[in-house]
Amino acid sequence: MLDYTVRPPMTRSKGKRKNAFVRALIAIFPVKGDAVAEIIRKIIFIGAVTALVITGGTLLSDIRGELVQEYVISERLNKIKGVGTGNLDQDLVKEVIEKKPYIRNDFIGLYAENNDFIGWFNLGDEEKIIDNPVVQADDNDEYLYKSFDGQKIKSGTLFADFRCEFDEEGKAPNFLVLYGHCLSSQLMFSKLNRYYYERENPDANTYFTSFYKKYPTINFDTLKENGRYKIFAACLFNTDEQYGEVYNYLRYGKPFESKDDFNNYIMDIMDRSFLATDVDLTYGDDIICMSTCYFPFGMDYENVRCAVFARKVREGEDPQVDVEKVQRIWTWQGWQQAVDRGIAPPYPSRQWDTSKLLSYEG
Repeated sequence: MLDYTVRPPMTRSKGKRKNAFVRALIAIFPVKGDAVAEIIRKIIFIGAVTALVITGGTLLSDIRGELVQEYVISERLNKIKGVGTGNLDQDLVKEVIEKKPYIRNDFIGLYAENNDFIGWFNLGDEEKIIDNPVVQADDNDEYLYKSFDGQKIKSGTLFADFRCEFDEEGKAPNFLVLYGHCLSSQLMFSKLNRYYYERENPDANTYFTSFYKKYPTINFDTLKENGRYKIFAACLFNTDEQYGEVYNYLRYGKPFESKDDFNNYIMDIMDRSFLATDVDLTYGDDIICMSTCYFPFGMDYENVRCAVFARKVREGEDPQVDVEKVQRIWTWQGWQQAVDRGIAPPYPSRQWDTSKLLSYEG
């Protein structure tokens, strides 16, 4: 029988073998003798690698620039907030107080610098996960790419919807919308997306609720008063009709006008929330909606928003939240695109405890 087994040569060929570096170069760069298709393949590969290096370097440079610029601005504004009126011209202080008689002493310097200043937002208390001034202009475009002190900056400034009106005594409306960018640099409202899931958490069994357990409250201090808020819901919303339902979670910035208006809105939000918490609500509570972009389907899809909702701690109420009672809701009501992509169920059902809505009698 013939033996067709292919065996390696017993001795190495006497021809000179190219070293590994040369072989790598030949595999990457076109050389004499390559077929046309092989040359084209190598050129495309080289172009792709070059583009990746250039864009990657540019991205890292942009992120570094954003962080440095924002750090400088933030440090300066925190110093202004920290010193009160001590270093200010007293005529200027008097002018501000005449215009805003209810203003807190530590906010006079910030208001003197920018009359659009309405308060300070904080997540994480001393950790300062988010810690920025909030402004309000005559439209929602002014501060998209403008810093508090007027510089052009990609991260912009946290701002309130221009349709949300503070009263003459400086009290915030019972429904307030705040906006902030979602960026690779993790500045502004970028970290609100972690309420959906905390990527940095290595434990896959807990990362859908771990961020809430660490940060169940936010602080929003207005010119008039301090405010602590308990987070009660977090949702993903669609903003483009071609992808399915567009729910008006922003309410055009309108305040609640009746108990039914409040109850119906809260029920809609809770049906769409992927978190259920131990925080109760009732008509008369002040609500803050914090809205930012989110990209669960990739950067080519700009139609998704992540919104986190919180209600103000009532007078005399314990500001603490029982975070062990938070639950991930897998049957939240999504839009068609979210269902098709597998992040929302095709048949949503109400799983949150309606008794938490104290003003609802259904």
